[in-house]
Parts: sequence; structure tokens; C-alpha cells
Amino acid sequence: MSGPETSLSSSASAEPPANSVTTTCPPPPPPLPPLLASARAAPPVDDNSRPSPFLEKLDSMPANYVFELPEEPPYIYTPSYYFFYGTLMNPDILKGAEIYGYSLSNWGQYKALVDGEPSAVVTGCAYMVQSVEEEFKLAYYETNAYELALCEIYFTDAPSGKENEEPVVGRTFKYAGDAEALKDGRFDRTLWELQMGRRLPPAWRTKTDEA
Repeated sequence: MSGPETSLSSSASAEPPANSVTTTCPPPPPPLPPLLASARAAPPVDDNSRPSPFLEKLDSMPANYVFELPEEPPYIYTPSYYFFYGTLMNPDILKGAEIYGYSLSNWGQYKALVDGEPSAVVTGCAYMVQSVEEEFKLAYYETNAYELALCEIYFTDAPSGKENEEPVVGRTFKYAGDAEALKDGRFDRTLWELQMGRRLPPAWRTKTDEA
């Protein structure tokens, strides 16, 4: 009965054949070098020990700074010259003046200032407007048929008896409608729409209006 056991034990203790592959584990890697001082994690900082710049700025502000708006400086009106022509001319109390680059056209019984050649001259008067109230009164008198325009005012009655060579930048009321329609004496669609506050119906428009 010992024959099979002896053969099994002898076969188990026998060496592997010469052509068999033997697997071996690689050696462990070397240890990593120590961390540099600059790469090491910084020690934890207690946030409560360092004050917040935002909180410091907040503490330095007034109690109701969110609801208290800064006081704006009072508005100071700067007087400016206005150039007048037509019915507003009064040489007895206004200064004689003239402007360049504009011309006058007839709008019914009134004069209307429109753009002209650079050498065109309009003679009138100038007045120094002293307040916003005076500006409102002038605009109300002129109605929305006129609009404000900048101009260079040359005074013709200087105290020295000579025209002032240096002009003064001022304002004047210019015709707000279609200057070409005004000159041609035809219906001014632009002014009509401006005064009525609505567009002219297409059936009422002419070929000139559409152009």
C-alpha cells in the first residue's frame, strides 16, 4: 500500500523541469527624499487672531452710512448770452450783436433762423440770461417750433466804439422744422409732426415728404 504514496511524495519534492519559467517579485522602490522647507505645508493659522480688512473698514464707517447719501453741492447757474432777432429785438435795453453762419426766413408774420452760408450774417441783439427761470420763459415764448442752437455772438456796440473781435459763445433759437420747406413756402411735415406729437398719415404725404 505504500507504493502510490511513495511515488506522489517523490514527485511533489522533485525539482521543476529545466524549461519552466520562474517568476520573482521586483525589489521595493527606494524611499522618497525629504520635502523642502518651501514645499512643506504651512502651519494652520487661526483666522480669529488676524483681523479682517473688510471688517476694519466697516467699523470705521458711520452707523447709517448706507442710508445717508453724500450731500451734493448746490447748483449754481452760470449766466450766458442769448442772441435775439425779430420780435425780441429791443436795442434800447439789449446789446447790439450779430452772428455768422445763419440766415432768416419768413414764417408767417415771424422771422425764423435757419442754417446759412458760413459768411452769412444775421443782425440782432444779445442779452445775458441770469437764471433758469428766464430760460424757461424764453422757451415758453418761442414754443416748440424753435430749438436752442449754439452760436458765436459778436457785439457791435462795444464801449470802445469798435466791434469786439473776440466772440462770445452763446445760444439762440433756431427753427425746428424743415428749413427747405420753409424757404420754398410749402407744407412743413416735420414741424407739423413735432407740434402735433404724432406722425402724419401716409395718405396725406406728398412725394416731397416721402423723399
